[in-house]
Amino acid sequence: LTPMRLSIQHLVRMKSQGVHDWPNKFDALANSLIEQIDILSETAGEFSSYSRFYSEELRPVELNTLIREQILLFNTRDNIQIKFDSDQERAEIIARKTQLTRVLVNLLSNAIQAMTHLESGKICVSLRKENDFYEISVEDSGPGVPDNLTHRLFKPNFTTKSGGTGLGLAICRSIIEQSQGEISYSKSELLGGARFNMKLPISGEGISV
Repeated sequence: LTPMRLSIQHLVRMKSQGVHDWPNKFDALANSLIEQIDILSETAGEFSSYSRFYSEELRPVELNTLIREQILLFNTRDNIQIKFDSDQERAEIIARKTQLTRVLVNLLSNAIQAMTHLESGKICVSLRKENDFYEISVEDSGPGVPDNLTHRLFKPNFTTKSGGTGLGLAICRSIIEQSQGEISYSKSELLGGARFNMKLPISGEGISV
């Protein structure tokens, strides 16, 4: 809901300021909003059970496209800059698109929320090919996670926020592991804040069904 709200506010602001190409931006954001609404509708019916998160069928997913779609949806704040860097012209895997979208939405939401109090912030999303895996990293220039709390990051009911269920990162880990991948946290050497790194198998073989 957070990126959807920000996107609508961004459109309203562009229209009120008379930005000349706001109708074109509206079309692109509207399509992303519709997809997010569909995801929320599915999530509402599945949230009570981890196992039901994996009823979605496997299909080809092009990671560059998936990442750019989510960045478009989130890149609506004047004080936060989001960049995407990929060393692959095309990076296709066999996966559950909706589940991977949930992971990206969660990580981008966390990064933005960590920098809401800053005058300016940066997020860098990168895609790299490493042997038989694609690696996706989401880094930010926020405060990061205290060293004494990093071991609890992916455990259910843990959160550093004043609100929320504390299930976001636990669900992210479950989704990535069901895809025979890995997700980890470290301090970002590039931006100084948090860095979440995901490894996903290129072939998609062995994914749990």
